[in-house]
Amino acid sequence: MSLWLLLTLSTLVLVVPRVVLPARGSMPEIHGALRLLWWINVLYCDFWHDLESGGPAPLPERGPALLIANHTCGVDPMVLQAGCHRVLHFLVAQEWYDSWAVRPICRLFGAIPVRRDGRDLSATRATLRALEAGHVVPIFPEGRIVPTSGRALGEGKPGVAFIALRTRVPVIPAYIRGTPPTSNIWKAVLTPSHARVAYGPPIDLSDIPTDQPIGKATLAAVTDRLMGAIRDLRARSLASDDAARLMTSAPAEDGDDVPRPERLAGALSGDRASPGRA
Repeated sequence: MSLWLLLTLSTLVLVVPRVVLPARGSMPEIHGALRLLWWINVLYCDFWHDLESGGPAPLPERGPALLIANHTCGVDPMVLQAGCHRVLHFLVAQEWYDSWAVRPICRLFGAIPVRRDGRDLSATRATLRALEAGHVVPIFPEGRIVPTSGRALGEGKPGVAFIALRTRVPVIPAYIRGTPPTSNIWKAVLTPSHARVAYGPPIDLSDIPTDQPIGKATLAAVTDRLMGAIRDLRARSLASDDAARLMTSAPAEDGDDVPRPERLAGALSGDRASPGRA
């Protein structure tokens, strides 16, 4: 029995990742123990949180980038990493980074510890160094968890705008929804959900002068632009959800030979006449 158990575990660790995951060459940053953890996280997100995303995150194949997203609960880092072929160097609260259970994983993924008082200049410098080294750093501009049960989006903090302007690296927005509506990290990890992640194209900041000091007005304007990109993804995601609910709940009319999706498209466009009719 122990031999069969050993063979089964060996198959799971050595064979399944090669079949299920992309080729090793497509994820040069994810290898060894990191690759095994990445695979376990993908399985966890796929099966426990039924994760769906609009394709892989549009990150550059190499080089630095910022990934910004709304912060819904404690599993956000997991669902973001599951959809990325690059290692994400998250900012982690100092008390979690120091935890004996979490610290080994944080160090393996190159997480950046940060104090919660909002005045941790060392974390900002560490983020700048990570970007200078060519890494991908995800940041939640809200700075706190805002559960999406009420379809809310918190106010963005100016720190991410400062980093984006200081480094001029690509900034990719993402919107997370469908995760467990709780601010308790362990409850979020243990609660099944129907998580969704939508990604947008890099945010254009080319019109912001590079030869001028970064003032408060500039930071406020760029923060609004970054949060606006997340809001746009949110609006499209919610519209898609509403359209899907309308499609599944709309009853078919007697004798109507027009397919339901076409009737829905006509209704949403404001055309009362059914497609194909005078």
